[in-house]
Amino acid sequence: MNDLRNQDSLKARTKRGNTLAFLQKHRGRPQYRHAPSASRAANKVLRPLSRKFGPGVSSLRSHWPEIIGERWAALSKPTAVRGITGAKVLHIEAKGPAAAMLQADSARILGKVNQFLGTGAISKITVKQGRISIQSKPAAPTPTRHMSKKLETDEDISLRTALDKLESKLKTNSNTKHSE
Repeated sequence: MNDLRNQDSLKARTKRGNTLAFLQKHRGRPQYRHAPSASRAANKVLRPLSRKFGPGVSSLRSHWPEIIGERWAALSKPTAVRGITGAKVLHIEAKGPAAAMLQADSARILGKVNQFLGTGAISKITVKQGRISIQSKPAAPTPTRHMSKKLETDEDISLRTALDKLESKLKTNSNTKHSE
């Protein structure tokens, strides 16, 4: 009887070994895949749209003073980029007579905008008059007499503390040398 049991266990072992070898050899795809990251999924959708429609007016608005200069940026703003690839038109709204000046300077502005967006991104600029609230930067606060006195005392205190620390270190170093 023991022989039969041993034979069964031998058969079972070889079957198991064969089964494991077969499974390892013919292993398929895992059943579960992790979900792709959201950025990859968004890029798959947005990248073709970006190539087709190009950069929007929001990137121009955020960098408008750097593109055309502070003087013109205070008097104008980009409103839209319209058209198909290769024939895009940048629409600018300017305050009063600044529109005529911007239109006269449109070749230089077109060059700067294309330098920012990439060669050939915009082919034409149209400028129209409109009402624009002038974006004035808040003036830097001028230090008052009280504030400047406080700053001076803070600097003096920090300087005094630094000098006191240096003096105490020198004294401890000189005391250790004299005791030796």
